[in-house]
Amino acid sequence: MSIIVFVSLLAWFFLINTQNQAPSNHEVTKLERMGDECVGISEKAIIGMTPVVEFQKLELISRKANVLKNCMADRGFREDPAWRKYAEPLANVIASEQNISFDEAIETMRKADMLLFKKQNQRPLYWISNIN
Repeated sequence: MSIIVFVSLLAWFFLINTQNQAPSNHEVTKLERMGDECVGISEKAIIGMTPVVEFQKLELISRKANVLKNCMADRGFREDPAWRKYAEPLANVIASEQNISFDEAIETMRKADMLLFKKQNQRPLYWISNIN
């Protein structure tokens, strides 16, 4: 069941990301630049690893997320407390609807939202600069 949640969140992420890639005259922010760089590093961290069983697939997803989080921290970004405040009520709803733990629901949301680097309508970004 948690795989369904994760796959649906990834599909949602790609839908939003595709919509955000429309040509525009907007200047690339530091967050977008660092995010793209760190996503590339996280992809390289799992090159050559081929998951065979479901557990290994989840392990690779977690490894990528951990590399991304550490890379962003090294570049001066951290989880935005506003994102956590936004995500907790949603995670509670997802957890009760899908009969999963709150921790699993929030972690699934985190792994999807940490890949968003462009300002979203109606929701805070996952990342915030340590300078703020």
